[in-house]
Amino acid sequence: MKKLLNIEDLQDLPSGIEKILFSEKKEEFFFKLLDMHDWDLSYDWFQNMYEEEIAQRKQNKQDFTPNSIGVLLSNLTGIIKGKIYEPTAGNGSLIISNWNYRREKLAEEFNTEDHPVECWELSNRSIPILLFNLSIRGIVGEVYHGDVLTKEIKAKYILSKNNQFSKIEKL
Repeated sequence: MKKLLNIEDLQDLPSGIEKILFSEKKEEFFFKLLDMHDWDLSYDWFQNMYEEEIAQRKQNKQDFTPNSIGVLLSNLTGIIKGKIYEPTAGNGSLIISNWNYRREKLAEEFNTEDHPVECWELSNRSIPILLFNLSIRGIVGEVYHGDVLTKEIKAKYILSKNNQFSKIEKL
């Protein structure tokens, strides 16, 4: 991963991903990662690495929802239609779990545009990974980089359908 992103330290993962997301190499990078993970989009590929190496647990009290909990919540709610709202998105693991649940349940009827997301995330380090996780899955919607409680917004991103992946536009 470090070689693919041209970074020396995993602490630089968020900035490495951010550079790729807004470059002409985005699709090439996405296809390489898809091949590395056998095209399995059912989980957040960065979760374990991020939790162990990058999360700012002590200073920001960052913890991330394990994949198994996301799968359990999606199965318990059984919601397969409508907007996905996530007020504390982190890297997007709960969104990924619910998106995958809907995709499996609806099968051929699944259309990503019928399942837009609205999510908020405060952490500067999580935003690039969140945007990556949504874009590589072709998820559409709005991402607010800001405080969901005060509604203070640092940046807003619009994800729209663009072939297989989502186009990311920073407003």
